Amino acid sequence: MFPQQIVVAAKIDALHAEAAAERLARSTKPASQNRIASALKSVWSTVNGPAERPALPRLADYPYRSWT
Repeated sequence: MFPQQIVVAAKIDALHAEAAAERLARSTKPASQNRIASALKSVWSTVNGPAERPALPRLADYPYRSWT
């Protein structure tokens, strides 16, 4: 092998190792974060109410509005 190829291969190996370490660090969350996230999700689902309600109000006589 030529010296340039060895340097490039070493750089690629270092990048692969760094990416693997970053993926591992991102995938492992502490248990307390998981508990907090699930608690917040349950609170928000309770506050938001049922999912089948319409997101926008019905506009019965749009663009004209009867004032009676």
